[in-house]
Amino acid sequence: MPTCPICGTKVSEGAGFCPKCLRRLMTGQATKGKSKKKLVGIIVACVIAISVVIVITTHLPKVPSGGVAELEYVAVSAYDFAKELFDPELTSLQREDLWQNYEGKQAQWTNELKYVSIKEEGLIAYFLNPLDWARTEVEAVFDESQMSSLLQLKEGDLVTYTGVLARFGGTEIRLTDCTIVSLPLVPLWWNDDIDTHSKRILVGDEMLCLGPSTYDDATEYRPRLPPQITAINGTTGELLWEGEKTESILVGIDSHYVYAWHLANIVPMREPDYPWYWFASNITALDKVSGQISWSSFLSEGVDCLSQYDCLPDGWSQSDFVNCCVLGESVKEEMTNKGEPGLTFLIDKPLLSELNYEHQGVIYESGSSSYGGVLVEGRRALQAIDQETGGVLWTATFGYAGMTDFSIVDGILYVSTDEGVGAFKL
Repeated sequence: MPTCPICGTKVSEGAGFCPKCLRRLMTGQATKGKSKKKLVGIIVACVIAISVVIVITTHLPKVPSGGVAELEYVAVSAYDFAKELFDPELTSLQREDLWQNYEGKQAQWTNELKYVSIKEEGLIAYFLNPLDWARTEVEAVFDESQMSSLLQLKEGDLVTYTGVLARFGGTEIRLTDCTIVSLPLVPLWWNDDIDTHSKRILVGDEMLCLGPSTYDDATEYRPRLPPQITAINGTTGELLWEGEKTESILVGIDSHYVYAWHLANIVPMREPDYPWYWFASNITALDKVSGQISWSSFLSEGVDCLSQYDCLPDGWSQSDFVNCCVLGESVKEEMTNKGEPGLTFLIDKPLLSELNYEHQGVIYESGSSSYGGVLVEGRRALQAIDQETGGVLWTATFGYAGMTDFSIVDGILYVSTDEGVGAFKL
């Protein structure tokens, strides 16, 4: 006999109501004896389903107010990323495995801009790969909201931007959903009419000078024109003057004068392999404003470098003797006695390969510049290195010319290349 599914009372076949609880029964459908057990099973299944939903919801990533899940940020610079994934010892499989650690994550990179193109997928900015910029490009996809920022950029600008690492291949690295953050180097001025070949930078008050720093740089210039010492306005980049004499070496600068040295004669006093020479030279003090000679000092003496200074490198040459024993000692001593306050010597500036400055927690130094994965001799890039972590933040080659020298004074970066000289606000 069928029973009521609610209270379990036995009811007659075809009854419309339960005689005990008066609950309405489904007409034309006989109640089953196992209905109570089925009902309990349904309730249990619902409880399990609700529990599963709660667990899944708890473990989903949180969604910000914008309605899009936050992306994981990967703290790797463009330089370090390229260095890791372009390691020539990696196989294709190993490279793809490494890429899985980065794909779909957000990064903040700084690269030199090549050009911007408009395509169906949006505005695409092509940047130089900091490790191998002739072969592989960084493609950053921006939407139209970034148009005004992109219009302010030009080729060679160093740009900081964020984006999602979307694709990696043999010829490109692509980031999507990109946004311009800033220009880490704010250009103050650039002068491409200045002859910078074989010259170094010496910064003074409100001006900077460019000139040869060694005997070879001053004399071995052919087939180029002989170098002249050049003075530039530090605020505007305007040429102030060029020295009248050629083959002069830029020695120093102080509050009133720019000092140049010109070798008149040099005579070996003993056997050629012994560093003892007699030399005659002129030290000229050039007025900082006009470049005219304010005074000149004739200097001549015999110098026994081994017994007096012992500063020559192994395998030294006559040029080494002049740079070390004459400029670094005799001329420097003479100028110290006659110079004005604030005297700074170019001879004290380290070689470009050893030069570095610290500014606001960042170390700036020269690094190798590559073309097609091959280091280019004589071409250097500027690297910014995090002082705390030692990681490379960005690399700048300043176009294809490469950097020939740089100085940082009061937060201003002065850079010379084979194509000119400029100033940037750090």
